[in-house]
Amino acid sequence: MTGARATSIAECFRDAAREHPGRVAVLDDDGPLRYGELARAAGGVAAALVAAGLRPGERAGLLLGHGRSMIAAILGTLAAGGCYVPLDPEYPAQRLAVMAADAAVSVLLTAPGHASLARTLAGARVPVLFPAGIPPGELAPAGAGPDGLAYLLYTSGSTGQPKGVAQTHRNVLHGIRNHLANFAITPADRLSLLSSFCFDMAVTDLFAAVLSGAAVVPIDVRSRGLSYLARELAVRGVTIYHSTPTLYQHLVAALDGRRLTRIRAVLLGGEQVTRAHLRAARSHFAPDCVFVNGYGATEVSFAVQCWIRPGEDIGDAIVPIGHPLPGYEVLLLDDTGRAAQRRGEIAIKSSYLAPGYWNDAALTAGRFTTCPDGTRLYRTGDQGMLLADGRLACLGRTDRQVKIRGYRVDLGEVEAHLAALPGVTQAVVVPGRNRERLTGYVVPVPGARPDPGELIRALAGRLPGYLVPAAIVIIGNLPLTPTGKVDLRALPAAPVRMTASQPPVTATERLIATAWCELTGLPEVCADASFFDTGGHSLLLGRLQQRLESALGREVPLSVILTHPTAGGLARWLDSGATAGEELDRVTGRMERRRTAQATRGRR
Repeated sequence: MTGARATSIAECFRDAAREHPGRVAVLDDDGPLRYGELARAAGGVAAALVAAGLRPGERAGLLLGHGRSMIAAILGTLAAGGCYVPLDPEYPAQRLAVMAADAAVSVLLTAPGHASLARTLAGARVPVLFPAGIPPGELAPAGAGPDGLAYLLYTSGSTGQPKGVAQTHRNVLHGIRNHLANFAITPADRLSLLSSFCFDMAVTDLFAAVLSGAAVVPIDVRSRGLSYLARELAVRGVTIYHSTPTLYQHLVAALDGRRLTRIRAVLLGGEQVTRAHLRAARSHFAPDCVFVNGYGATEVSFAVQCWIRPGEDIGDAIVPIGHPLPGYEVLLLDDTGRAAQRRGEIAIKSSYLAPGYWNDAALTAGRFTTCPDGTRLYRTGDQGMLLADGRLACLGRTDRQVKIRGYRVDLGEVEAHLAALPGVTQAVVVPGRNRERLTGYVVPVPGARPDPGELIRALAGRLPGYLVPAAIVIIGNLPLTPTGKVDLRALPAAPVRMTASQPPVTATERLIATAWCELTGLPEVCADASFFDTGGHSLLLGRLQQRLESALGREVPLSVILTHPTAGGLARWLDSGATAGEELDRVTGRMERRRTAQATRGRR
C-alpha cells in the first residue's frame, strides 16, 4: 500500500491514484473506471458534501447501488473528513429510517431512482445530493485523523433495533495492510466485491483493491443472478474471490463443472466452512489456488485466518479458523470470564477493535473490556476450541446469534418484531432447514387467528429479506424445559406452506415446478404458490434462473421471475413470447407511475 505516512483512508487512496492514474480501479457493469477518473469523481463528491454543510466527523448516508457511484461516494465522504453510513436500497424503508435517524446523518447521497425514499429519510433539514450530477473535482483529503470514524455499519440487534458499529481509519488501515501482505496483492489483481456495502466484507474487498493499485469488481448478485456472477468472474478476470460459504456453494453449483482458472485465492468467511467447500475450490479454480477460512466480526474485521495450500489435507470435516493475524491475540474464556485452556468463548484482544456500539454504552460495556495491560478485549459470543496442532476451531454461537446465508442474525430482533404484530402474544424464531432461512413460531392472542402469510408480509415491510422467516407456525403454547425456558427441540416441524392448490398443468409449468422442487427439496409445488412463500430466497432464485435458461435456451431475467414469482405466472410470461426488453419497459413504466403517484400525494 502506497503512502506510508498517510494516516487516513482517503490519503492512501489519493497516493494510489497518483501512482496509478491510468490503471483500472473499478470494473463494474458499466465497464472500467480508472484511478484518475475515480479520484476526480470522489473529489467532486467531497467538495459537494462540504458545500452542503458536512463537517469533519459527521455522518453521510449513502443510499446508492452496488457500483462506481457508491464507491466514489464512499471515498468522497472520507476525503471530506466524514463518516459514511451505507443504506442499502433493498432494505425496507422503516429499517432505513431507523438507521438514518440513529446515525444522525447530516447529508444523504442517492440516485434519481431512490429520490423519493431519500427525501423521506432525510426529512426537511438534511440535504439530498445526487452523485451522478456532481462535476468532477480535485481530490484533496482533509479533516480526518487516524482516530476519526471512517464508517458506521448496522448489524442485527437483540432489542429489535439494528445496532451500529463504527470503525476508525487507523483500525481499517491495519486490517487492510494485513490483507495486502497475506494475499500478496499487487496492481495486477482483481478483487471480487459481492457483499452489500452494509457489511464489513465489502470494506475489506473495496479498500484492499483501491489502496493498492488493484481493481475492485463489484457484482450485484441479488439483481443479476448466479449465472451472471459465474460468467462475469471469468470475463472480468477476478483473481481473488471472497464471499460467504453459502454464496460460494451456489456459485460452484452454477459453474456446473467449469473452472475459473484465474482465481488464485478463495477467501470464505461469515459461516462455518467444511471440507466440501475445500474440495470444490480444488476442482473449480486454478490448480494452485489457495483456500482461506477467515474469522472475524464487524467489531474487529478479520482477526484469525486458516490458510490451506494445494495438496494439504486438513483431516477433519470442519475447517479450522487457524491462527491470529498480526495485531490480534485470541483468548478462550470460561463462563466466569477467566482464561480457559482448550475450549471456551472466543475473545479478541487487540489495539484495533471498534470503539464500541454507536449510542449504546451499556451494550459496549457488555462486550468490550480493558485488560490489565490497557489493551481492549472483545467477547465474540462464539465458542472456540484449540486443536492439537495449535490452530483454532469455531464451534458456533454461545448466545442466540446465528448465521443465515452469511448474515449475522440476532434471533431476538426478529422475535421482537414478530411479537409486536397484531394478534401475536409470543414468538420464537429458529434457523430453518440448512440454515438458509428462518422459521417462526407464534402463540396468538386469545381469540385471534393470525394468518402466517400476512405475518410474513408484515415482517418483509420492516426487516431485510434474510431476517424474514420462510415459514411461520401457529401453535397454542410454547413448549418449555423443566427450568422454564423455551424447549427449542420440542417445537413442531414447520410444514411446507402452500398458499394455493392449483397443480402445474402446462409443459412449461411442469418444467418450472420440477426445477423449483429440485432446488428447494419440496416434493411438489402448486402452480399458484409463490416461490418465496415456499422457502425460496435470492440465491436459489439465481439457480432457478440458470436452470430455466439452460432448459429453455433463452434469457429469463431475474426481474421477470421477481415479477412473476409463481410457476403459473412465470409460465404464462414465457409462453407469451414476451422479451426481456418488453418486461423491462413494463416494469420501468410501473415504477415511474408509482413515483408520480407518490410525488402527487406528497404535494397534497
